[in-house]
This record gives sequence, C-alpha cells and structure tokens, in this order.
Amino acid sequence: MAGVAIEDVIEEARRFLSENYNMELRIPIRRNNRLKRTLGQFIRMDDKSDCIEISGILLDYGGKTAVFDTLRHELIHYALFELGKPHRDGDPAFENELRKHNVNPTNTSEVYGPIVRFNCAKCGRSEFTTTKKVSVTPHRYRTKCCKAALINVRNDVIYGE
Repeated sequence: MAGVAIEDVIEEARRFLSENYNMELRIPIRRNNRLKRTLGQFIRMDDKSDCIEISGILLDYGGKTAVFDTLRHELIHYALFELGKPHRDGDPAFENELRKHNVNPTNTSEVYGPIVRFNCAKCGRSEFTTTKKVSVTPHRYRTKCCKAALINVRNDVIYGE
C-alpha cells in the first residue's frame, strides 16, 4: 500500500491555511522518522514558528484521511500561534477550532505500521505490540491480561484508510 507523499502534505497545508485562515505557509513541513507515538508536532524556537514534523510511519502506513487530520491539527496550532491566540492542546480556543474544522484532538490517533500480533496462552485473547523484539524473543514477554506466555506470535502491518 502506497503512503502519502510529503509534497501532497505541503500542498494540503497551503490550501488549508489559505482557505481557513487567509495565511500562507511560512515554515517547512518535514518528515521525521523518529516520531513513533506522536504522529505530528508543531515546533517553536525562541518564541517563533520553526517547523511542523509529521511521523514517517504515519506517512508510510496511514491513509490520506489520517495524515491530513494530523496535519490539520498541527496547522491549527501554527495558525493560532501566528495570530497570537491560545494554541496549546486543552486551551478552549484551540479545542473550539478543532471542532470547527472537524479535526481530532490530541491522543486520539490510531496505530499504524509494523506490529507483532500474538495470543495469550491462558485466555486466548488476541493482542499486538509495536515492539519489534517481541517477535524475535517472545519467551521473554508476558501478556497484560493473564501474565501468561505469548503464542501464535507473528509479524503484521496496520495500514490506514
């Protein structure tokens, strides 16, 4: 499954800012392959906008809907910061903007990319982890549910829409 190109992300960013905030994109949008749990971030340095980073895993495995939702979340941070308005997660003004543009709030993201699936040896519950070492040395790990051994350990990938 093909990912989303950073060029498409930048094009969408320009369109979103122009249509919704009458602003131009004046900072770079970068791919960051080190971002694993955070799928995107707006970075400020010395009280100035620096860049927006999008997770490489999200770009490679997330669908366009997931990528653009994360992008818009970060663009709202950026736009409100540039306009001198409250721009942090949890600020009522920021949360209202998210609702206005139908964008998900923080910590509501899905998991994308390579995972390791397994079952609990005791209750049979199916689970997964993003920790790659589990597939190499499953005997060193236990399930959360029953603290039992892992069985049926296999590598898999979760793709977005």
